[in-house]
Amino acid sequence: MLLGIICNEKTQDLDTLQAVNHLYLRAVAEHMDVQPVLIPAAMAQKNAPTPKFNADRLLDRLDGLLITGNRSNIHPSHYGAPATPAHEPFDRNRDAVAFALIQGALDRDLPLLTVCRGMQELNIVCGGSLATDIHTQPGKLDHRTPKDDSLKQRYVARHRAQFLDNGYFHNLLGVAQAQTNSLHWQAIDQLGDDLIVEAQADDGTIEAVRHSQASHCIGVQWHPEYQTGENIISAKLFGDLGRAMQER
Repeated sequence: MLLGIICNEKTQDLDTLQAVNHLYLRAVAEHMDVQPVLIPAAMAQKNAPTPKFNADRLLDRLDGLLITGNRSNIHPSHYGAPATPAHEPFDRNRDAVAFALIQGALDRDLPLLTVCRGMQELNIVCGGSLATDIHTQPGKLDHRTPKDDSLKQRYVARHRAQFLDNGYFHNLLGVAQAQTNSLHWQAIDQLGDDLIVEAQADDGTIEAVRHSQASHCIGVQWHPEYQTGENIISAKLFGDLGRAMQER
């Protein structure tokens, strides 16, 4: 089975690269019996009149799709807000490729897992919007990435996610709540059409969603790719994506 995984634009020295965090690939290798196919988030050559990316041709050959997180943010024009330096950095090619992949996956009922930025992209595709600087809002937790040089401390579990009673995670894990990491400062504001809230933090921030019209379309705001063998969520989450791909 082939699992498509979206890449992100990275810079190294003077080069521009398309890359995937190795933690995603490790999680997939450990918990899924699939072959990963990396999808560049690069739409077109410089000054090209039309995009070269064709989501349909790619999705017709895939058995599932993983939309990863990234440090870049969705351009606010996609949800009707003005862009400011506080919203940066942007990756407009990533926006376009991710939106096309997500919409195409929904159209085909292709098994889909979206992570952090990916869940926010799913929400935008479904007509929702985002809130920025949520840590400045009254009563909200600070969900931002910890300022620490240790990878373990950056991904440490920091708050509780309360699962929807008898919902996807409740049934998958057999528990009503779990501790998750937190590396974001934007979050879902208006929920997109056909999305169901599957988990919330104690401050009300939406931590997971499920598409009600899809056989398997899950979004999580936390990063399940880290410590997949140590916490109760990640192994089963990736494993269940593999199950959905096999059944399809």
